[in-house]
Amino acid sequence: MSDSKAPAKNKLSTKFKSLRFISPYFIGIAIFLTMYIRLCTNDSNIVGNEFFEQGDYQKALKLYNEYLELHPNDIKTLYNRGRCFDELGHPSRAAKDYDQVLDREPDNVKALLSLSQYYYNEGKYQSAVNLCAAVTMIEKDNYLAHYFKARAHHKNGDIREAIEEYNTVVDLNPDFGFAYFHRSSLWLSIGLRPFGCYDLQTADSLNVKGAREAFYRYCR
Repeated sequence: MSDSKAPAKNKLSTKFKSLRFISPYFIGIAIFLTMYIRLCTNDSNIVGNEFFEQGDYQKALKLYNEYLELHPNDIKTLYNRGRCFDELGHPSRAAKDYDQVLDREPDNVKALLSLSQYYYNEGKYQSAVNLCAAVTMIEKDNYLAHYFKARAHHKNGDIREAIEEYNTVVDLNPDFGFAYFHRSSLWLSIGLRPFGCYDLQTADSLNVKGAREAFYRYCR
């Protein structure tokens, strides 16, 4: 009986010896796969969003950069990095990210609005108007697009167009106090004091900072 079991024992021993030599190879493969899966499921963008919400824009930016090295075409992270650059005082770098988003997704409303504000702050009011107009072609009732468009017309001296856009804003969102506040200055500038004062009172009732002071200055 002992002689008949010997070959099986030898085979088993040989098998364990071969596994001992092969195991480092499998360990290496396992390590590689673990690292690969970790890279593919990188959550730097999620953690970056958390830091952004906390106002820690430097840490958020670092994590967005890490994520974009692995996923350079991720639209949400590109846009969020642009917002980071804006908050950190680098508007031109933010605009590049918004442009990249629009290259990949021309109808991205957030990027269109953010880029419109970049041009507004640069004094390129017609470019801001055009971008806001593109938004209203996509979302007719986007009150922010109409508001930013009104502000650009206002700065450009297009009084009639600005008033029309402000009117649209308050029709779409009657509780948006900034539209009343800025429309009031247009009414006052063209001599329509009752309308201007009414808008200032409305803006004040909606807790817009500076509306009450403006009312006492121009309407009392």
